[in-house]
Amino acid sequence: MKNSAAYVTQSRLTIRSFELICGLLLMVVASPFMLFACLRSAFTAGPVIECVYIKGVNKQIISLYQFSYNGWFKKLPNIINLITGDIHIVGSQFRFSIITESAITPSTEQQSYPQKRAQMVPEVKPGILSIAQLNSLTGLTFEDSNQAINRAHSNLARYLLALVRIMTLNALFKLFFKSHPKHCATIAVFGITLNNWTMTQLLEEILFSCNSNGKNVPKQSTAFKGAMQQYAFVNADCLNISTANENYRQCLQQSQRVFADGIGVRVACLSKNQALLDNLNGTDMFPRLCQLAAEQQLSIYMLGGQSNVASIAAKNMQQRYPKLKIVGCHHGYFNTDATSKENLQVIDAINHSEADILLVAMGAPKQEMWLAENKAKLNCKVGIGVGGLFDFYAERVKRAPLWLRQMGLEWTYRLLQEPTRMWQRYIIGSPAFLYRVWRENRQLKQLSTKDSLTMSERSPSMSAQSEASEALQKIKLKKQYEKAARRAVTAPAFDGTRANARRALFDLNLRLSRTVKRCFDIMVSALLLALLLPVFLMTALLIKVTSRGPVLFKQPRAGLHNRPFNMWKFRSMYIDAEHRLTQLQESNEMADGVTFKMKSDPRITNIGRFIRKASIDELPQLWNVLKGDMSLVGPRPALASEVEQYSTHHRNRLAVKPGITCIWQVSGRSTIPFEQQVELDIEYIYRQSLMADIWLLLKTIPAVVFARGAY
Repeated sequence: MKNSAAYVTQSRLTIRSFELICGLLLMVVASPFMLFACLRSAFTAGPVIECVYIKGVNKQIISLYQFSYNGWFKKLPNIINLITGDIHIVGSQFRFSIITESAITPSTEQQSYPQKRAQMVPEVKPGILSIAQLNSLTGLTFEDSNQAINRAHSNLARYLLALVRIMTLNALFKLFFKSHPKHCATIAVFGITLNNWTMTQLLEEILFSCNSNGKNVPKQSTAFKGAMQQYAFVNADCLNISTANENYRQCLQQSQRVFADGIGVRVACLSKNQALLDNLNGTDMFPRLCQLAAEQQLSIYMLGGQSNVASIAAKNMQQRYPKLKIVGCHHGYFNTDATSKENLQVIDAINHSEADILLVAMGAPKQEMWLAENKAKLNCKVGIGVGGLFDFYAERVKRAPLWLRQMGLEWTYRLLQEPTRMWQRYIIGSPAFLYRVWRENRQLKQLSTKDSLTMSERSPSMSAQSEASEALQKIKLKKQYEKAARRAVTAPAFDGTRANARRALFDLNLRLSRTVKRCFDIMVSALLLALLLPVFLMTALLIKVTSRGPVLFKQPRAGLHNRPFNMWKFRSMYIDAEHRLTQLQESNEMADGVTFKMKSDPRITNIGRFIRKASIDELPQLWNVLKGDMSLVGPRPALASEVEQYSTHHRNRLAVKPGITCIWQVSGRSTIPFEQQVELDIEYIYRQSLMADIWLLLKTIPAVVFARGAY
C-alpha cells in the first residue's frame, strides 16, 4: 500500500511539474496576445479581467480568470490558473457554479441514477481539455469520463497520450468541419432518415414501447398495441449496401427508428453541417439495455450468431445482472425463408417465450430484412438488429479498447483482427462511402442554387390551376420586393465609424463615473471613520459590558456579481442567534419569505436594540467601503441563503457593488416588501450618478434620525 501511495504521489508530482513548465512557456508565448486582449478589454468591455466560478474536487469553488471582451484570446488568463495549480491541462470537465452549491444542485435523493452518475464529483481537478470533450466529438458521451481521466492521471505517459488524442481530434474536427454544426432531430443520408438521439433517449423509447398498451404513450414514441417496433443501427457499410440493395433500403425507410453508428456516418453528417449526438450501436447499447431490463423486469430473446454463442453471452450478462430475464436463445443458421418450417418454428419459440425485446444478430442486411418480413407474426414489443454483438459478449471476439474508440478508430482494430474478412469493407468501402457523400452534397448544393423554371420552360400541359397559382405567387413576390425597396429607401445608412465613436464615448463616461464614485467612497469613508472613532469606542465598550461575546460580527454576504465577502457590523444579537433562527422562521414578518425580519426579535440584546434603531450597528461597514467590497450607496448586500431564493430578475441587484444605503433605505426600510425593494434597487442601478449618491446620503440622515422602519 505504501509503495502504491508513493507511486501515485510521484505521478502527480511529475504531471504537476510538466504542467508548470508548459504554463510558463505558454505565458511567454502568449504574452503579446494577452497584452492585445488586455487593451481591447480595457477600451471596450469594462473591467479587464473577470472571474467565473467552477466546481473543483470535493465541492471546492475555483475562480477561473478570463478577459472581459469576447474574442479569440478571451480565455488566455486560464494560463494563470494552470500555473497556480487550480486546473490541469487535461482534467475533468468544467462545471460552472454560482458560488452556492445547494442553489444549483438538487439533493441526491431526488436525482435519478443517470443524473447521479453524470454529476459524480470527479477525483481530478478541472482541465482546459477533458476526456468528456473527446467523448462528445466521437459520440461517446454515455461513457464514464471520470474513470478515463483518472486512468490518464495515473502516470505521465498516459497523461501525454490522452493530451495527444484530445488535441489531434480537436484539430481535425476544427480543420475540416464548421465550428458550430446544427443539432437536428433527424438527418438524411442517401435518402435514409437517421434519428439523432442520445443513448438515454433510445433506452427510454424502448422502455416506453415495452410498457405501452395504447395509452400513456409519450409524443415521441410510435408504439401502439399489437405492432412490434423495429429499430436499426446503420454504419457506413450498411449505407453503402442500401445504395445497391433496394429491398434493404425500403426496409430501413420503413423502420420506426434508424440510428447512426461509426465515425464514417458522423463525418458524413458533419459534412452536411449537422452534428450527431451519440454514436449508437447494439454493442454499446446491450449492457445498458440489460441493466434497464433487469430493473424494469423486461424479458429478452437473443437470436443469431453461431451455435451456443447467444447462450454464452446470455449467461455472462445474467452473471453481471442477476435479475435479468433472458427467456430464450437461438443460433442464426437456419432457413430464414418466411414460409419455411424452420423459420416458423423459430417464430413460435419467440412468441411462446413472451419476450418483450427481440435482439437479432445476423448481420446487415439480413437481420433487418428478416425482422421486416416476419414483423406481423412476432408478438414482441421491440425488435432490434444488433450485428455481431453476441460474439463480443460471448468473448469470442475482443472489442477495441476505449481509448481507440474515443479516437473513432475502432474500425482499425477490427481490420487487424479479421483482415481477410474486413479489408474490403474498410479499405474499399470507406473511400467509396465518402465519395458518395461528397457527390450527394454536391448534388444538393446544385439543386439549392438552381433557379426555378420559368413559365416558358414548363410543359404545355400545365394545368390552368397551376398557372393561376404561379401568377399569384409572382404577384406576392412583387409586392414583397416593392415593400423591401421602400424600406431600403427610407432606412438610414449605417455609419460604422460614428457608431464605434459613440460606443467608445459611452464606455469612457461609464469608466469615469465608476472612478469618480470609487474616489468619493474612499474619501467619505476614510473621513467618517476618523470622525466617528469616539462613537466606535463607546459602542464597543457598551456591547462588551452588557453581553458576552465579540464586539464585532462578521457575516458572509453576496457582493458584486455574487462574489462573497465578509461584511462587518457591531454585534447586536446574542452569540447563539444563528442557531435560534430556525426556531423563529414561522414568526417571520416579511411575507415574501426571502428576508427575515421581526419587530420584537428575542435574539437582539438591549444595547443591540438601540444601536439597530439608530443604525449604529452598520457603521463598521465603512471599512468594507474603504476596502472596496462595498460602496456608500448601492443595494444592500444579501445573505447567501437569500440569493439561493432569488429569481433571474432578482439577480439584477448583484450587477453593482452593494452599499450601506439606497433608495428603499430612505423610503421606509423594513416596512417595504421585498419585491418593491428589488424594483427600487434596480431603479437606482439604471439612474446612478454622483449627484444621485450625494442626494441619497443626505436623505439617509433624517431616515436614521427619525428611525423610520428601523427594527
